[in-house]
Amino acid sequence: MGVQLEAKYTVAKTTIIELDGLARHVESSAGQFAKAVDALQRGSDATKVDSNTISVVQSAFQAAMQALDACKSSVERSSEFIASNVKLTKDETTEAALASFPNASTKTEQVNDAPEMATDETIFHSGVYLPEHEAELELTDESAAQQAETFPTEILLENVNHLMFVVHGIGEHDDFVERKFDDEERQKGESSNFRELFSTVRDSLFSKEIPLSLEIVPVEWHAEVHQSGVDDVFDSICPENSKFMRGINRQLIMDVLYYSAPKYGQMIVDSVTKQMNDKYRNFMKSNPNWKGFVSIFAHSLGTLISYDMLTHDAGQVGANGVVFPGLNFAVENLFCAGSPVPIFSLSRGHLDFQDRKCTGGMRRPKVNHYYNLFHPADPIAYRVEPLVNVNMAQYPAVTLKESDSFKCKTFGEMVQVYDKLTEESKRAGDWEDARIDFQVRREGWDWVTGDLFAPFSHGVYWSSQDVVTIILMAICRPVVDILAKYLENQKPLPVLRPRRLVPFTPYKKIKIATTTLVRDGSTGEWATRAVFLARKRVYFANSASDVACSKKDSMWFTANSTVQEDPSDPLVFVFKPNNSTTAQKLKCSSEAQRQEWVDAIRKVLAECQSLKSPQYGHTVQTHGLELPSGTDVAFFDANLAGSLQSKGFLGWSNAWYVLTKTSLDCYKKCPAITDWEHFSIKNVFANPKHGHFRLVNRTGTSVTFKIKEQQQFTAWVQTMKEFENHMLTIEEECT
Repeated sequence: MGVQLEAKYTVAKTTIIELDGLARHVESSAGQFAKAVDALQRGSDATKVDSNTISVVQSAFQAAMQALDACKSSVERSSEFIASNVKLTKDETTEAALASFPNASTKTEQVNDAPEMATDETIFHSGVYLPEHEAELELTDESAAQQAETFPTEILLENVNHLMFVVHGIGEHDDFVERKFDDEERQKGESSNFRELFSTVRDSLFSKEIPLSLEIVPVEWHAEVHQSGVDDVFDSICPENSKFMRGINRQLIMDVLYYSAPKYGQMIVDSVTKQMNDKYRNFMKSNPNWKGFVSIFAHSLGTLISYDMLTHDAGQVGANGVVFPGLNFAVENLFCAGSPVPIFSLSRGHLDFQDRKCTGGMRRPKVNHYYNLFHPADPIAYRVEPLVNVNMAQYPAVTLKESDSFKCKTFGEMVQVYDKLTEESKRAGDWEDARIDFQVRREGWDWVTGDLFAPFSHGVYWSSQDVVTIILMAICRPVVDILAKYLENQKPLPVLRPRRLVPFTPYKKIKIATTTLVRDGSTGEWATRAVFLARKRVYFANSASDVACSKKDSMWFTANSTVQEDPSDPLVFVFKPNNSTTAQKLKCSSEAQRQEWVDAIRKVLAECQSLKSPQYGHTVQTHGLELPSGTDVAFFDANLAGSLQSKGFLGWSNAWYVLTKTSLDCYKKCPAITDWEHFSIKNVFANPKHGHFRLVNRTGTSVTFKIKEQQQFTAWVQTMKEFENHMLTIEEECT
């Protein structure tokens, strides 16, 4: 085989950023179209005698067509960008390498001789936006449960608030030690990887429908016991020639023995209980009026610790003499992974026997939902259900579905899948409650190695997307319960729309725009986002490139500016900035759109020309906003915006036009973004020392972002002080 080389090209970094934004835009548009068609199908009436036709709701059909049009525009906008902006430059290094291989062929000619991409000159619908008051989607103050009472086809979801403690098992876990809130350095270890997995699965499967605010808090208990002096004593009694193996015993097996002993068991229970109570109190302090649920995820010995805490009341004494202080909050879910709890229940004598046969009797933890997650090869993990009801031994545990199988499903379809998996035992009448035992799938080398995989199987839970998926579904139970009512009443499942996600609009009066770091409560990490401050809300975009546009021209209004309809074409109007410039012909998609533009321009001209002194347009403070070269966000506070065609030497060409109070601006194209997240600024906590802003809404959901530059931080504070109907609190420390 010979060496095959292909010519390489270099492109500007900003081009890649733009392409990334376009890709997200196309993906979002396609997703909205798929949802609209799905809603159309669910709302159709197929009861007609003629089976070849069905009845559909007009508004649903129109929504599907609008979504398809937006999808088409996204693809065409991407093609237009590639055709007109992507410049390929030969990479000199690869050119020199190619020259040394005379027989090597390149694709240079194919690139240079490729036909130009055609552009559709009739694109009009991209860049058309809802007015500001309609773009908020705050159509109702009713909760999702209240909306669902009448089984609507669409439900607006408020944030699903959840706090989850994560308790490790045997062994040393330094990565579970809570780090400083402001720490931007990425941690390594099981805790950080597990939290990152939650963020990944949430974003890929849930975020488009479920507005989940999940705060994950690790709890570390191992260090306090081993730093009490027991390790030194253990080392002193180890024979010289077996230090290594006995060191493993010290780190692993001894944890189980320590927990079983009254003194150290008390130390561990006190440590875990105090950490959870303290961290819960601090969380509630940072999130006033928080309305949500609390869960505990525990692994290995951590499951036994958590189980014991949740099966004993405050002040109650356990079997080994440990006094349980009690938690100061209710626990909704207990997730036990790789759990030895069943075998300890057996060894402690906590089960009921009659005629030498077990009749159940295993204590249930004081939680609303109990999940026992186990891998079939895990030697530490055992089933729970047969110890609660002996008849459940004949039913296998529910095998977790592959996470990837849900990528093309709605949340409602995911709920239906798991509902079917748990039906068998309910039909038999042996199990009326929600299932407890869930088995992790064997995959990869696990199938080949069989029991040889046992030493590794005890740790698979930390990296299992399937485990994380079932946990997230359980956390989203408020939404699951709503969908269950639809299924019980044989109603089509509704479209779920996050209330915090609203359509982007240039009609919003943005005061300040800055690139900041926003904290993800699931991971504890800080991610770069573009943040925009308006009078009532803060808006978030992935980056400034999603919002910014390249301006081609600005036609400023003067005392001599005029606008009039073109009598020769019902779609065209003529705008003339002043007596010394050439009139600009602009083409609309309809006569109605032309009339809208002419009326809007005349109104602005009348206001502008009635003023004795020059009027200055709205200016967005963009200091600190990382804008791509040659772009701006000056279009905010627009009077009108939309895609029009302008008449030039080579015919009609498309562009995005924005009418402001002082000018008619022409941009190459409209913003790539279609939706953005918004958050109320009714309750704001600002920390000058760290540059933090923490926004808390009426249900206690919060978002924290930081502005490092003091001057810009001060500008945000001063601007917020100008607004009414909100509370701004200056904090001294991070909470």
